[in-house]
Amino acid sequence: MSNALATKTAITCDNCNLDKLCIPKGLNRSEVGELKLLVSRNNIRQKGEAIYHAGSSFRGIIALRSGSVKLLSFDRHGNEIVVDFILPGELLGFDGMSLQVHNCTAIALETVNFCHLPTHQIEALTLNTPGFYQILLQRSCNQFDVQVQKMMLSRRSAEERVASFILHISDRLKIRGYSELEFRLTMSREEIGNHLGIAHETVSRIVHHFQSLEIIEIKARQLKIINKKKLFSFYKE
Repeated sequence: MSNALATKTAITCDNCNLDKLCIPKGLNRSEVGELKLLVSRNNIRQKGEAIYHAGSSFRGIIALRSGSVKLLSFDRHGNEIVVDFILPGELLGFDGMSLQVHNCTAIALETVNFCHLPTHQIEALTLNTPGFYQILLQRSCNQFDVQVQKMMLSRRSAEERVASFILHISDRLKIRGYSELEFRLTMSREEIGNHLGIAHETVSRIVHHFQSLEIIEIKARQLKIINKKKLFSFYKE
């Protein structure tokens, strides 16, 4: 491939299919043009590899282009707590912005490709790009909202938690242009249970129950929602 063709076909913030979900959303054309010059693209991590560790210095904001990530925290005994799962088009790294040290560890659940906006570039964009600060503030608030929702969910029954989890993944994937009714669960039932605060045996029991009611179908982690309305009604009960 010639250099001219490679330049033309290169994925940048201008032509990325995640531009309506990622940092560029809300920025004008000139601001996106400045952003694309500062972002490091095509960073790869394989399944099980860390993007960053708890206790490491904050190095910037990460935007997932493909793949999924689990965000881990640790209690005082060193036990893992799955804080969240990050999907393509979503951002991570906010756990390190306040104190400039990460509170969580981000681990790839599969091969991931991500863009990286380094710390010093964030400072430059905040000063020179009016819309950028607002974007960061909005994304930070979104992260807070997610934690509030998780706290509210912890008061629900185990069945409601599992139903809500499936619906939440479905809705997030739909926004990103993926199928809302059929998708692969890259996380294990142990990880789902950890995230929801229930035993993985309970997750398995509820999944089997949902399958017996012909609400969902799961084969080798490939989940198919047969009746989303019924699943939503089950959650609302």
